[in-house]
Amino acid sequence: MSDEKNSINDIEFTDTSDLKVVYVLYLGMNSDGKNIYHFLLSENCEDTFTEDWAEKPSSNIPDERLLIDDSQYEYVKELKTDIKLDLQQDNTCFSFQDCRDHIVAIAYENLDDAEFYPEPIRIVIHFGDLIDDVERDLAKRNMFLRFV
Repeated sequence: MSDEKNSINDIEFTDTSDLKVVYVLYLGMNSDGKNIYHFLLSENCEDTFTEDWAEKPSSNIPDERLLIDDSQYEYVKELKTDIKLDLQQDNTCFSFQDCRDHIVAIAYENLDDAEFYPEPIRIVIHFGDLIDDVERDLAKRNMFLRFV
């Protein structure tokens, strides 16, 4: 029990200023109708890569071949939200490499059913964005991440 408590405290007080988003994974919808996303975070996004990221379009590659392996990220943060995010791995035009090169976003707010443009900002997350910056933008819309 003591070891478990220490690991939770270590996570709660981790300096996240160097952590960058390298992948966003959709887990599904919970019983409350909230979409659940995991943000995979790494201190070294330059080395984050899988061979299938060069294939185009991303949507033609099975998810398990696009997902990075555990050694390429250090932390995971979870978002539960009413909004739907469009994810790069579902993109029918671009490769995941295009995402790494900042040609397209890793995740962005879907506006298909929106009556108005979201205020104060639309959620857009790029590969390598600092998690502190992402959390600031999410907080503007009353959305918060937590370590898992």
